[in-house]
Amino acid sequence: MDNFRFQLNTNLFYGIGSSRNIGKLFNDNKYEYITILIDEGVYKNSKYFDEISAIIKDNSKSLEIVVLRGSEEPDYDYLDEIADKVRSIDKIDVLIGIGGGSCLDVTKAAAGLRTNAGKAVNYRGFDKLINPSIPTIAIPTTAGTGSEVTINASFIDKKEMKKLGINGRFMHAAYAILDAMWTISCPYSVAVSSGMDALTHSLESYMCKQANPITRGFSIEAFRLLYKTLPALADDPDNLEKRQTLLCGSYIAAIGLFNSGSGIAGGFSYPLGVYYGIPHGVGGAIFLPSVIEYNVDKGYRGYDELYDIIEYNKGLSSDEKNIRFVKAIKELSVRLKVPEYLDKWGINKGNVNKVYPLLLPLQGAFDQNPVSFSADVDAPKLLDRHVK
Repeated sequence: MDNFRFQLNTNLFYGIGSSRNIGKLFNDNKYEYITILIDEGVYKNSKYFDEISAIIKDNSKSLEIVVLRGSEEPDYDYLDEIADKVRSIDKIDVLIGIGGGSCLDVTKAAAGLRTNAGKAVNYRGFDKLINPSIPTIAIPTTAGTGSEVTINASFIDKKEMKKLGINGRFMHAAYAILDAMWTISCPYSVAVSSGMDALTHSLESYMCKQANPITRGFSIEAFRLLYKTLPALADDPDNLEKRQTLLCGSYIAAIGLFNSGSGIAGGFSYPLGVYYGIPHGVGGAIFLPSVIEYNVDKGYRGYDELYDIIEYNKGLSSDEKNIRFVKAIKELSVRLKVPEYLDKWGINKGNVNKVYPLLLPLQGAFDQNPVSFSADVDAPKLLDRHVK
């Protein structure tokens, strides 16, 4: 077995209604001066926020609230704007992020920029922050990115037209609270697209070359939770228990992902998000079935264990299990109404050639795939499957 490293830095509070215990968390850590960064949609629509903010006020000396835009993925200019607001607040013992993955990324990065001077883009990359961040509490309102547990915070550099975040040892939340009460205001369509993002994380971290026995354990369990819960949520979208399970699956998938790596589908989503505005989770989900089919066609037979989660049948050969796994993922995508084509975002046969060059810098991500996949030949062919 090759040498590997595994890290997990975030303390977790889990369960429906678990946010109501936040006062004890403050008291245990002597957090008195609180600042919240909250997604504007949650701020406007969540009655639960009114309840929890009242608890926070009762258990603190000061509460500041900064409302974040929720309409698009954050760029470095926007991060600087928020970081300056956070720097201007006199006292902060802990910074709380309440929202989707972008909100949590902004929160973690703003916590780092509170203690590190200068423009945010100067810290783009890995372990560029010199001073430790102030503590953060990450409260996701969607189940998708897993930002609440990773050491990454993703932002778009509009000058270089790249998506590369601030990453490393100071970019993790001190605490995460997984509480499905926050997801009540999250529309079903967003819940599903976010859940497919998490499913992509579970599958790509499972099959990537840097996976190890520990990460595969997380990836397998995440897949089990997500695969079984996503279609069930389609039948009962307001079910809090199912939404809680999605939060758990997303969290576990992210642990596997940031301790191993991603792959082709995740790689595709980055330039398509930067240049065409395709949401990250949707972008990965569009390509996931095609990536799995490509791997099986090229002889990869590593999906046996995952297929056994879907339907255990000891009489099936490895070939048959992997072929059926491709079919199962395709059927799930159709059931959850994941788009198959990119025309909604203006990509069609007439202009797809403009996208090909954007895929060339992704060879590093593609190299994590278990079978060979080239950015110059295979990537354009895969992209062509999704244009019309």
